[in-house]
Amino acid sequence: MKKITLILMALVSFNFGTAQFLEDFNGAGAAFPPAGWAVYDGANGLGTTVQWAQAGTDPEFRAQCLWEAVTPMMSAEDWIVSPLIPINSTQNVLLFDATDLNAGEFGSELSIRISTTSQTDTTTFVEIENLNEAELGNNTNAVFTSFNVNLAAYLNQSVYIAFVHVQNDGDAITFDNVEVVQGAASVPGNANTPTPADMATGIIIDTSDANADNVPDNSIQFGWMADGSLGAVAPDEYEFLLGDSPTTLVSLGTVPATTTLPIAIRGFFYNTTYYWQIIPKNTAGPATNNPVWSFTTEMGTITAPDAAINPFPADMATNVPIDTANSDQVTFLWSAAATGDAPEAYGFFFGTDPAALNSLGSTTATTVDLTNMLPGTTYYWQLQPRNVGGINTTGPVWQFMTEGTASVNDQVENLFTISPNPTTDFLNIQTEEIINNVTIYNGLGQLITENVEVKNNQIKVNTLSAGLYLLKLDTDNGSQTVQFIKK
Repeated sequence: MKKITLILMALVSFNFGTAQFLEDFNGAGAAFPPAGWAVYDGANGLGTTVQWAQAGTDPEFRAQCLWEAVTPMMSAEDWIVSPLIPINSTQNVLLFDATDLNAGEFGSELSIRISTTSQTDTTTFVEIENLNEAELGNNTNAVFTSFNVNLAAYLNQSVYIAFVHVQNDGDAITFDNVEVVQGAASVPGNANTPTPADMATGIIIDTSDANADNVPDNSIQFGWMADGSLGAVAPDEYEFLLGDSPTTLVSLGTVPATTTLPIAIRGFFYNTTYYWQIIPKNTAGPATNNPVWSFTTEMGTITAPDAAINPFPADMATNVPIDTANSDQVTFLWSAAATGDAPEAYGFFFGTDPAALNSLGSTTATTVDLTNMLPGTTYYWQLQPRNVGGINTTGPVWQFMTEGTASVNDQVENLFTISPNPTTDFLNIQTEEIINNVTIYNGLGQLITENVEVKNNQIKVNTLSAGLYLLKLDTDNGSQTVQFIKK
């Protein structure tokens, strides 16, 4: 297959059977769409200027659909649909290569849909996969990634496969090398032979700085082996989960089965027990009953840092100035303790309730600028210094009051409001404005993601860690930033 890049967190090349269906869109001057394929607009009739077309240069061609701004503020759908394809024991996995063509998030999606009855009646199609621009690549070089979709649910039926570009002034999407091949006969067996060994103690932490970010990596090497028993089916990838208890494991993403082990994971503390799990996967699904392993790190010679000192604004300060020329900003300063082991970073916690401070993230600096501060308001903040020895959570909670008097007249007129707040998965945006761009920052003002996809005035925040964030909305009539809490 051509134009494939193997990347962590994406499905990659597999040991599939021989392709029973193939479309590579090649052939200089060839008719488009290829014989048996159909190209048409979605049922809402929007986006008539742009459709799927042949792109590329001889001898390598591909299917491509450009972006198009449409009104009203709805999404255009551009469809390209395969001929009728039988799904059986020897062809039951869809493979294709795809990418978007520009870095940044512009709101395009590639929707994979299946119909068993019609090539052109959109109401008969069911979506079985949806790829946003981040999943497609979001890179400046438009590097193709290989994707697979299991069609076993349609075994012994014939299907039409639709590739639908959903967007409004989004990004160009292109795909190639469509195959329907034989997938794995069964799920893989469990991984075994873990490194670190299960229940091992005294595991050494590597404090070198391999990624050159001027902060010790505090890393540990992890390895494992695939099930090699008689009749075992090979995995295509492994999902890696890690946590501080068997019931709080968090997925760190997927590792291709072709990855050379061991791999280094950063951010561990001394004298701490960790739990981890490897879930082998292939096109038939994930392995079941996967064991959870544990290990305990070395005692170490470094202890958690002492609490930070010399806060500014000073504790109990009043009339703290707000820099209205710089987005209502207040500058925070502090010093590392003169005693104890040195910190590597500081967790910054902030809020208006000393009993419910929100994490704003961490910083290696000893100064932070916070914007959107309100006049006449009492704020509370705490620093939690950390190093490989642990986290100091016992430092004082400081408080201060900003200058001025709190009043609705001091607030910028709302261009939008959000709900629910706090939230777990989604934010709904209530506005009469046309949304041009949405950007999310952590509570320290550090960029988290820009060009956030907005769909029906709703954005996803389910992948964010718990804490306080800033949501900036750009409209034709100006910009506004509000705070929200991710639970």
